[in-house]
Amino acid sequence: MPETLAPDDRKRILILTADAGFGHRSAALAIEAAMQERYGDRCTATVINPLHEAGSPAILKTAAEEHYDEWVQNAPGLYELSYRVSDAIAATAIIEQVSSVLLHNVLKGLLARHEPDVVVSTYPFYLEPLNFVFDRVGKAVPLVSVITDLVTVHTLWFNPRVDLCLVPTEQAREKALRSGVPADRVYVTGLPVHPRFGAETRPPTEIRADLGWQRDLPTALIVGGTRVANVPQIARLIDRAEPEVQLAIVTGGDEALHAQLAAETWRGEVHVYGFAKSMPALIHASDLVITKAGGLIVSETLACGRPLILCSAISGQETGNVEYVTSAGAGDWAPTPPEVLDCLRHWLASNGKLLAERTANARRAGRPQAVYNVVELVWELAETGPRPISRELSLRSAARLPLRASAQVSRAIDRLEQELRDVTDAELTRLAMWCISQIETEADLERIAEALSERISESAKLRIGESASQQIG
Repeated sequence: MPETLAPDDRKRILILTADAGFGHRSAALAIEAAMQERYGDRCTATVINPLHEAGSPAILKTAAEEHYDEWVQNAPGLYELSYRVSDAIAATAIIEQVSSVLLHNVLKGLLARHEPDVVVSTYPFYLEPLNFVFDRVGKAVPLVSVITDLVTVHTLWFNPRVDLCLVPTEQAREKALRSGVPADRVYVTGLPVHPRFGAETRPPTEIRADLGWQRDLPTALIVGGTRVANVPQIARLIDRAEPEVQLAIVTGGDEALHAQLAAETWRGEVHVYGFAKSMPALIHASDLVITKAGGLIVSETLACGRPLILCSAISGQETGNVEYVTSAGAGDWAPTPPEVLDCLRHWLASNGKLLAERTANARRAGRPQAVYNVVELVWELAETGPRPISRELSLRSAARLPLRASAQVSRAIDRLEQELRDVTDAELTRLAMWCISQIETEADLERIAEALSERISESAKLRIGESASQQIG
């Protein structure tokens, strides 16, 4: 066993995340736990959300985290449109420009305070801002992108300058290569879930007894939350139509849903939980899981070897996850409560023949060791340091910060990209570089950065004032 090192001699792993949904932080905590388990005597791993740091622009936290649920629930069509539009190369470059300016001081301060040997990001918005800081201070820290979407992955994740791009699926790997990430930096690791999901080995009947459930009833786990539609309707329909099916319902952070279901009068065995810390036990104790097609819950369920009935999906972002599960034979798509019930009945018919098939496929598709694949690559990078990265020009790099083009140039290139479909990427790159050479000076860089920050601050103050006026009114 390796000798335990003094704290000052240990490698420092800085894991950056965000709280836009649960997937980003869950992946970060999984990596932190696995690093501690495998290399805790030789390293320290720290999870931080830069958007919660002092000095981080409030508008970023508001847009990325606080309004995420509201946007997804109340304007799903608009969310899908914005997701697809922002996935274009030039649009991605504009987002990177803005976020690099806004996050520069926060990220620079974090790097100075923690002095990491490796930075791991489970959130895409930090990748290019970190490169911007590296360029400004003249020193690069090995950078790892850990992607938390299974199939439909935004271009922001695929930064060509990362040392490692760790993707969950072959489909994500193919997009990474198309986006210009060098092939020798892309690894299909699976989506990292907490080591607890792979550590649970008790038989389902034993776990059910410990949880106070009926040991021998077919059991479905419904995983709800603020972004999962129709949970009460699904639960009531199954309880009334199939009372011999035991239900466990997790409502997550949706307190109103928990109160509603806890007060319900049920015909069969129904167990209602709020924010459950024992998710590995709950999934392993169940025969199947009914939930939305989020990358995290899909990966956790498959890691436990349980099949899924997917009852909802965020358009654009999660539609690929549905295809991933169904094409593997590890689940079915049932977007309405009656379809969920029909699917459940079909699975349980003939002594559960189809359920057994779906379960076997889920076990084959699950990757409970994915987090260890991730930490082994991170540890190797911590010991060897960063590798040389190609500086080949592309349309995206031409339009990217450190403010090598203004937002107006990026928008013009975006229009050209749409209108001149036969023009090659190399020709668009040369055009972008010509535009850049006409407008760039060091004074311009500082002026644009200051103006953008001031405009954002004014916008935030205006929104706060409008909100206060509405409350008074």
